[in-house]
Amino acid sequence: MVRKNIILSSLFLGLVSASPLHQKRQDLPFDRYDESVAAGADSTDTPPAGDDAPQMNGTFNPDAVAADIVATVVDTPPAEAQASNDAPPEVITINLLKRSGTNVARADPPATSCIVRTFNGPQVSNPDTPEAFTSYADFATAATDATKAANVPSGYAVVPNFVNLKAVAKDKSYITYTSSKLTTYDPKKCAAICDTLAGCTSFNIYYERVPLEISKAKQVPDAALGCPGNADATSATLIKCAFYGMPLVATSATEVYQFQGKAFKVVYAGSTAFTKSAGPSVDGFQGPITFGNGGDASINAPAPVIDHGYLRSQTFGTNVPFSPELCAASCNAQTEYNQKHGTNKGQACVFFNAYVFYKNGQNGVFTCAYYGTAYGASFAKNKGQKDNSGNVWTVGSSYGYYAPGFYVAK
Repeated sequence: MVRKNIILSSLFLGLVSASPLHQKRQDLPFDRYDESVAAGADSTDTPPAGDDAPQMNGTFNPDAVAADIVATVVDTPPAEAQASNDAPPEVITINLLKRSGTNVARADPPATSCIVRTFNGPQVSNPDTPEAFTSYADFATAATDATKAANVPSGYAVVPNFVNLKAVAKDKSYITYTSSKLTTYDPKKCAAICDTLAGCTSFNIYYERVPLEISKAKQVPDAALGCPGNADATSATLIKCAFYGMPLVATSATEVYQFQGKAFKVVYAGSTAFTKSAGPSVDGFQGPITFGNGGDASINAPAPVIDHGYLRSQTFGTNVPFSPELCAASCNAQTEYNQKHGTNKGQACVFFNAYVFYKNGQNGVFTCAYYGTAYGASFAKNKGQKDNSGNVWTVGSSYGYYAPGFYVAK
């Protein structure tokens, strides 16, 4: 198994919607959404067709990222514009480990001829067409059976409206994929792999139609070697699991087809997504406490927020996994920062709300909101907002975490 290298890249992390001093109410930080999306714009968002790239990447290192966050928060002096010392630094820039779309060299020696690829799914040969593949009944049966209660992996939930689709997920939090580790359409196997990957929150399992004959060296069709990948080339079926750091949603399924070789059409069937059914535990904090109906609401502190403990909000680039431990590190650093500079009236950060917010149901942005006052589930009232341009902003995967001794039930 060859691992893909991870490359350092600069992302904006602490994109604060507004300093608390100037906020009468607590809005979602949608004024920073576009910058968070731009931060992850050049990241790989879906697995390659076939097996023309290593199947496993390097891993996300939350400890290293958290250390960067702590150092940046604590060492950033208050801006001159914040002479009142009632607000934290407005922007924090962090170097983050980011996944690369560049393939590393394979261990296989160069080949001068085509080979018949290894595949792990049933061939669709009568007829061998993209249309027959996407409508193959056995694929649909496997996908729908996988969503029955007895077959759903422990600790996971089926993503609503993302069952037996003919499209696969595209999301900038893409981590890696596997095909070689699967022998059947097996979500439980995929879940077990996801549980070993740092930052993995969800996965997409599906059937993929690929050309049977490929170059051994390149793992794709090669006309010069006699396997050009024509439209009528014999197909093979791969069963794949793709892993993501963010919770997938139905609108993530946007990759419908692509081409390999001269005209071979790669299509998908039985595409189903699963996401972890609860937020992760975080060292040093009590939780997670799910807010809203299954995590669809964020905390809305009473107005004016400066008098009710709201400290700030922080958004992350779209290629950063849903990792509340990063919020915890920043929350603790905020306490140290406030004590060092007297900002936010010297309040300690005793509670944070980790959630994902979406613009028109797409491109989720991992967000942390920090508080010097602890709030319970009864304050999770923000299920979304509509801006003046008609965009609808919604919330998902919303969880609360409390410093020891500060948990409140309501």
